[in-house]
Amino acid sequence: MKKKIDYSWVIIALCFLTVCISLGFCSGGRTMYLTAITDALNIKRSAFSLGDTLRYITTTILNLFFGTLIVKFGEKKLICAGFVCLISFTLINSIAEHLIFFYISSILLGMGLAWCTTSMMSYVVSKWCNEKNRGTVTGAILAANGLGGALSAQILSPIIFEEGNPFGYRNAYRLVAVILAIMLLLIILFFRNKKSEDGSAPVRKTRKARGGGWVGMEFSEAKKKPYFYVAIISVMFIGMSLQGLGGIATPHMYDVGLSKPLVANISTVSSILLMSSKFLAGFVYDKTGIKITMNAAFIASFFSLLCLVLVRNTTLGIVIAFVRVVFSVIALPLETIMLPLFASELFGNKCFAKTVGVFTAACTAGFAIGAPFGNLCYDIFGNYNVAFIVFACLMLFVTVAMQFVVRAAHKDRKIIEEREASYEEVSA
Repeated sequence: MKKKIDYSWVIIALCFLTVCISLGFCSGGRTMYLTAITDALNIKRSAFSLGDTLRYITTTILNLFFGTLIVKFGEKKLICAGFVCLISFTLINSIAEHLIFFYISSILLGMGLAWCTTSMMSYVVSKWCNEKNRGTVTGAILAANGLGGALSAQILSPIIFEEGNPFGYRNAYRLVAVILAIMLLLIILFFRNKKSEDGSAPVRKTRKARGGGWVGMEFSEAKKKPYFYVAIISVMFIGMSLQGLGGIATPHMYDVGLSKPLVANISTVSSILLMSSKFLAGFVYDKTGIKITMNAAFIASFFSLLCLVLVRNTTLGIVIAFVRVVFSVIALPLETIMLPLFASELFGNKCFAKTVGVFTAACTAGFAIGAPFGNLCYDIFGNYNVAFIVFACLMLFVTVAMQFVVRAAHKDRKIIEEREASYEEVSA
């Protein structure tokens, strides 16, 4: 008798490819397009970056309602809708002449990423995977962003910056549209929903597991906790700060004189290392808990931002650029793998779909603020250094604030687990 294939591995593979293509090719390559599009169409960077604000606002709003949408439509329909939005985004950008069309496409990008990335993938993992290794599996899936970013940097950069063709970016967008269409077909053919009644993550009696293994509290109860709002503000500041590592780091390196091939190679190295970083973040969390994992990322983000201020087109400056990559890949899991881990660690399984949606919304709201702020600093000061310094200060605040958040949440968790244990003893 043949052993039945565990279909969860098919789902994990599809999730990996989804993140690889949606984040890696649609979001990861955005920094390369910034310089090409603004130069080709003679658009101010601050005006163009408003598209990123619209994208993040859209993602923020949709993530706030993630718990409701997932119950009403299910995972497969939302993921398919997300890919349709991403395909529309690339096709519009491949023909756009005016800012209004880039703004419309940015809204579609926000919709697509809301339904194909962090919130959705962490929810699917919570449905299909055992909580004992949930952090590791989530980290491995979200690490696909690094693979996608590495591939997009090497594949798209020569097309975007084609010699003698200022509109090479249009051909790059058309290529990405084809890749997205193939991925959509795979989702239609092979993805399956695994339903629950209320969209919550499965609750198993595994008290020794990390955050994903505890019953948690209702969302109505979570909203009454002061640290719930401190956590939201902290996550928003994380989004703002990491925008300095992602959204404007590449244009900054162009501006200080680093060659485009060198910047592409730096991006490739960063993307490859980011794959292992996200996987390790989930693995370290499963083994050591939230404090060590988050504090390492906080400290790394602070030093990465300071390194960007020191990047120059000199031997030392280029060395600092590569050193900065090491810090940034440790920090960047904060915007992906750490969000579902914060949700499960602080508030547990009962309200997981809603809390992970809120945290993702807060992070993308930070992106929406950080993107125009960084480019406004460029328009005013002629460089991004002031933005990097402000973002570094925000990370210092987050580092301190989250120590108190985790401590308060763990106290409530202990009370809830003791209460659940007493109920089990009485019922037994």
